[in-house]
Amino acid sequence: MDIPKLPPSALPNSQPETPPSKPRLVKEIAAAITHDLQELEKPAPPVDRADIRPLDTSGGLQILLAEIRAAFELTAESIGSASSGDSGGAGDTAATSPTQAARQIVEWVLQSLSADASDAPAWSAALFRTETALQAGLQQATTAVSNWRQVPEAVVDAVKQSGALVMLVLSDERPNPLWLRPEWVGLAPRLERFWRRRRAARRHLTDPDHWQWSLDDDDEPRR
Repeated sequence: MDIPKLPPSALPNSQPETPPSKPRLVKEIAAAITHDLQELEKPAPPVDRADIRPLDTSGGLQILLAEIRAAFELTAESIGSASSGDSGGAGDTAATSPTQAARQIVEWVLQSLSADASDAPAWSAALFRTETALQAGLQQATTAVSNWRQVPEAVVDAVKQSGALVMLVLSDERPNPLWLRPEWVGLAPRLERFWRRRRAARRHLTDPDHWQWSLDDDDEPRR
């Protein structure tokens, strides 16, 4: 009885497929490259924008506060001080109106300056840093909100209005009708002291001998 010989187990039972021809390989490679190029040219799915909601007034004002806080903190780091620009705290609240945001910023400005003005040159230097940080923060906030995707014009206006209100409150212009509003009455004594000290510091630019007087003296130095 003849028993057919079986091939060794390590060898395949079937014959290998015929290698593709060169034209076929070229055609398949060209098709793969064309497919990849078409995939690359497709617009990316809007995954990154899925969570970007339209910016409302409250959100725009929060950006304003965040930019001001960051500018003050950067100023504090640049001089190695933790007191200047100390804008954090439990008293910080979410602003829902330009007036609320402006009042918070004015609070930060007053907090950034030492209550002790006995060292007039040091206090004046701190004032310069604070005013510089304030201007930078206001500008950065306006730019950030204006560049937001599909931001309503009313939101940009609210941020600008809040910044303008800050500058009006800190100005020396008097009489100021703002002081008739209850939200600003509590800041009046601290702002009076701020104005008085700033005027005294500015007088030093034209009267170098003025440092012999305290920044808390009357507007006209004693002679």
